[in-house]
Amino acid sequence: MKSETKSTVKTQGEPSPPTYSAPAIDKALDVLELLADSAQGMSLTGIAEALGRTKQELFRVLVCLVERGYLVRDEMQIYRLSTKMFEIGSQHASTQTLIARAMPHMERLSAQLGESCHLNLVVQNRMLVIARVEAAADVMLTVRVGATFELHRRNSGLVGLAYLPAHRREDYWKQAGESAEEIRDYEEHLAQIRLQGVREAESPIVHGVRDTAAPILSSGTSLLGVLCVSHVKRMDEPLDRSDILNAVCQTARNISREFGPIEYN
Repeated sequence: MKSETKSTVKTQGEPSPPTYSAPAIDKALDVLELLADSAQGMSLTGIAEALGRTKQELFRVLVCLVERGYLVRDEMQIYRLSTKMFEIGSQHASTQTLIARAMPHMERLSAQLGESCHLNLVVQNRMLVIARVEAAADVMLTVRVGATFELHRRNSGLVGLAYLPAHRREDYWKQAGESAEEIRDYEEHLAQIRLQGVREAESPIVHGVRDTAAPILSSGTSLLGVLCVSHVKRMDEPLDRSDILNAVCQTARNISREFGPIEYN
């Protein structure tokens, strides 16, 4: 008896079907990725509308994510990401090593400037805050450990993006939603960041705050993380705070040397 075989030949241009299908996992990942971009959290209705799904098919997914600790739900029935994904990621040996070697330098930097500082890591095309040191000051700005944001929307994120390999940047721009012209402008700016080895700019989200960010590199020029000081401008301080830029650059280099010789432009 002749058996039938299903043809696997597809026409040119036809999208390849997924090798395996796991709808429940797809829904859960869609929810996590959506809420990662929502600082205020979202309701079940809002999540369903944003994902183009029904509330019925997402309800059990949300319950499961809450029970497993990946989401938190408040009294207003708003869902937000917990810090569990960060906690899992921070258990990775390389992340723990980076934090352990960076912290003494960050503590000295904070004491020297009287400013808080934080350490960021690029994780799946987002910037993740993995450590911070708070200054011994009455007024200061701190960034929440576990916070994530798009690379091209923040100053430290632009530094991280500048030092990613070209193919990683290409992958990032494919999902960033920017026009070809905007991407060209960004790439020109990223080239300047690599040339200067630092970025200092007004905060895009807080008035009166200036961010200074520098890359932490492994042996060669591979990006390990980004060190950032978010400086709150005070009424009684001098206008020239070049000491912050110099201190951040030197501290980033000192941390980099913990991982071997470094090559800066």
